[in-house]
Amino acid sequence: MKIRLFENLANIFPYLLILAYIAGCIFCLLIDRIGYLINGSIMAVPAILGSFMFILMKKKDLDFSNKTEVYFSNPSTSVMLFSLFYVFTILAFLMTPAGSNWGLLTILILYAIIFIQILSRRLVPAVVLLEIMLSLTATIYNYTLRPALYFGWTDILPHTYMSTVTYLSGHVIPGELGNYTYFPLYHVFVAISSHILGLDIQTSLFIITGLVFSSTVLFLYYLVNVIFHDEQISLIIALMYAMNADVIYYGTYMVTRTMAYVGFLILLYLLYSLTTSEADARYSTVKPTARKVLVVITVFFMLLVHQISTPMIIVLLGLLFVFELYTHNKIHVTPAFLMVPISLCASYWLFIAYSFLGELAPRTDLSLYQNIAFTDALHHLGLSFLMNNIDTILIVFFALAGAIYLIWKQQPRYSVVLGVLGFLAILLNVPNILSTVFQLVEILRIDRYALLFLPFLAVAMGFGLSIFSRYLTAGRIPIRVVGILLIALVVLYGIGSLGLIKVESDELSYTRDSFNQDEVVGFDHVLKTVPSGSSLYSDHYTSRFFERGKFDQSERLGLPYYISYWMNNDLKTPEESGYIILLENQFQHGGLVFGKGNELDPENIQPYLPTEENVQKIARKLSVEDKIYSNVGVDLYYFSN
Repeated sequence: MKIRLFENLANIFPYLLILAYIAGCIFCLLIDRIGYLINGSIMAVPAILGSFMFILMKKKDLDFSNKTEVYFSNPSTSVMLFSLFYVFTILAFLMTPAGSNWGLLTILILYAIIFIQILSRRLVPAVVLLEIMLSLTATIYNYTLRPALYFGWTDILPHTYMSTVTYLSGHVIPGELGNYTYFPLYHVFVAISSHILGLDIQTSLFIITGLVFSSTVLFLYYLVNVIFHDEQISLIIALMYAMNADVIYYGTYMVTRTMAYVGFLILLYLLYSLTTSEADARYSTVKPTARKVLVVITVFFMLLVHQISTPMIIVLLGLLFVFELYTHNKIHVTPAFLMVPISLCASYWLFIAYSFLGELAPRTDLSLYQNIAFTDALHHLGLSFLMNNIDTILIVFFALAGAIYLIWKQQPRYSVVLGVLGFLAILLNVPNILSTVFQLVEILRIDRYALLFLPFLAVAMGFGLSIFSRYLTAGRIPIRVVGILLIALVVLYGIGSLGLIKVESDELSYTRDSFNQDEVVGFDHVLKTVPSGSSLYSDHYTSRFFERGKFDQSERLGLPYYISYWMNNDLKTPEESGYIILLENQFQHGGLVFGKGNELDPENIQPYLPTEENVQKIARKLSVEDKIYSNVGVDLYYFSN
């Protein structure tokens, strides 16, 4: 029996969406944000189309008892083709420069081959699942192993240093290096991996964490299959997940919070698999009691990997419990289980890691929330915004249609929960008014929740694509046309998610996610020649590299330490003496990121572009006589006031 409230909401949602769009337009005009209106309208169009596509699809009684057969492929031939193009992909990655996209073009072909297999008559789930994981792994390694030093949003740099300390000392990092001494599991894992592989910390980190993240495809597939009992739908969801741009990015940016996300996905699978029937449990290789033990171990894992992820995961699990309770369906998240992470987290934070609570105190200052600050700069507007968000547009269309259909159809009944969470995932992961509010993005960090909701976004989109394909095959459209249309949509989604037609903005030329070889050579020179304890002034990315604090065993372990400062636009250096590290080539060809070094300040980021005025300011500040080292990428200056 359906829940009438959700069914009625699904029926009127397309009309509510139009009213919300009109209200949004009025709001943008009132606050004089025409750019928000233009970009918001671009996102609103696929949302409205997707919601009205739901109206068309619900009129047909779609059959979910049989698989959708659009293509006719031989499994062995498909595997051979996949293997051939996978080899081409690896060769393209090895033989082309780090910035080349030739290897990503072959990744698109891999996506197409996988999708054809999923919608074919002779489907072999295990083979397809392995191919999805291999494709995701290759995509991740393309971004992490090819540059001289990939750093993403820069957190990789200090985590690499802390892993090095753990590797050399054989202990968790000391308290002088921060509160990660209470959350050491990530650094221990990377250090042990480096020992086992016999590779340096940086390479080991990228290789091992890339493999670990790729395993999330496996857990998501089994999690969804437990709910839908449909291998084809589960594989489409897994493929859409692996192709998602944010999923790919977090696969490359495998820091502590991403590792906690992996634990969260494993935890969800364990919780959902615990509610299988007794008949299934008898033949299961892992008994329910063992699974319960694994659940507790996973909670400990998340708690010891990242500080703030566990409370956020508890909130999300609480939402799951409330939705499950309302739908009167199987309860996967029980009150008894919820007490496990709550009690463990509260005990650990209050009695062991209590010093971390002090770091959260500034974010509770009510003065930060008195005046809502919106992002002033829109680096992409209109056509460029559209070109850079092709994948997002497809996500909005299919995910919204899928989420509404799940809420309306309610087969299985638990699909209501997935539909509601899928809708929340769209709000968190798609550009909208929430992502323009400084307090939400930088202070409350809703992007952390966006990461946790990625599986539900994939469920909504994958289900939306599945019912769309069933709707097309049930109509009078020739099957060949349906096949061409579906494969074109998947390839277009891949093109957008891989950024193959991305429009670069001159205003964002200062942003980057890696250092080149010349810069790494220059940094090594600084580490070898600049005395420990010196003050270093540089741009944001460089200062993160040199965030190497002093602790009592620094000299014994041979680890240099510095006081690293983030320079302001005025180029002032408060210290009497120190060193300035200038990435001259990056400055001339894109610009640098200076700032206040305070993420709670809306004016924290200060782009320093290569304008004539800025070039003259640097020339006045830095003289040739003060330069003590220079290569193509790095200039090192010594000053003494």
